[in-house]
Formats: sequence, C-alpha cells, structure tokens
Amino acid sequence: MRRLLDIRIIRWELKLLYVVGAIGVGFVLAGLLRAWGMQETVAMLTTSTFDVAALLLGARLFRGSGEAIEPPRPWWRMTARPTLSRRLGILFVVLAVFGAVATVLTAVGEYTPAPGVSLGEAVFGSMIGVLEFTTIAYLYLNSAVRLKRMGVPPKAPKPPKFRPTVKLG
Repeated sequence: MRRLLDIRIIRWELKLLYVVGAIGVGFVLAGLLRAWGMQETVAMLTTSTFDVAALLLGARLFRGSGEAIEPPRPWWRMTARPTLSRRLGILFVVLAVFGAVATVLTAVGEYTPAPGVSLGEAVFGSMIGVLEFTTIAYLYLNSAVRLKRMGVPPKAPKPPKFRPTVKLG
C-alpha cells in the first residue's frame, strides 16, 4: 500500500486542481464550523491550520520539470525553482501587509466586522490571517534563498511554437 506522501503531482493542471480544491475545502470547513456555532476565533484557527497543512502537503507532492521525482523534498524546499519561490514569497508578503493594514483599520473602527462577529474576534481573526501569510511568505522566501545558494538554475524559456510571419531587419 502506497503512502500519501509517495504520490507526486507533476502536471500543472493537477497542481491547479489541488490548489482550487484545497481552497474550496477550506471555505466549506469555515462555513461548517460557523454553522455549528463555533466561535469566530476557533473557526479562524482551524481553517488557518488547514490552509498551512494543505500548502505544506502540496509542497511535498508537487514536482517541477527537471526535479527528481522519487526522493522526498527537503523540509525547506517549497518549489522547484528559486524564481517561483521568490515570487510566491513576495505575493504572501504583500498579502500579509494588506492584512496588517486591515487589522489596524478594524481595530481603530474604520472597518466594521461582519454581523454577529465582535470587534475583538474580528481583530484576532485578522491577526491570525496575517500570521498565516507571514509564515507562508517566510517558507517561500527561505526556499528561494536556499535554492539560489544551491545553484538551482531558473527554468529555461520554451522555444516559440509558431513561425514569425514578419521578418525584422
């Protein structure tokens, strides 16, 4: 019997399906927890934990072109190439900054929480989101630095699949 971590996802379509599926399951989980009457803080902690676990599992299962398929990835390696790790790290830094701004604006009363959610719960939930994005950003940026130190080259550009109709020069 094969273990779950022995599975490898190589095709980009299946990677996209995994990401969309994980996001969908996270939304459903959050909705169910709130429908069952869980406090907002418990729902946020649970869904954030699920999100990070799904991301870490995806990083273990995904493989890039030219990357060895059989051996497990080192714990710190999030992507196959340093460029992708850096770009995703920067994306999550931006999301963390936006979340921090939203947390401050919520705390000072500029944003009103959703109906049924207290101000304290909204601020705490927003802080959980910022912590989640900061952690993910750290993981991706750490991966980018280590991959660059190892000398992993950026992905080679693909040759064009068409013949130019206009000749320049």
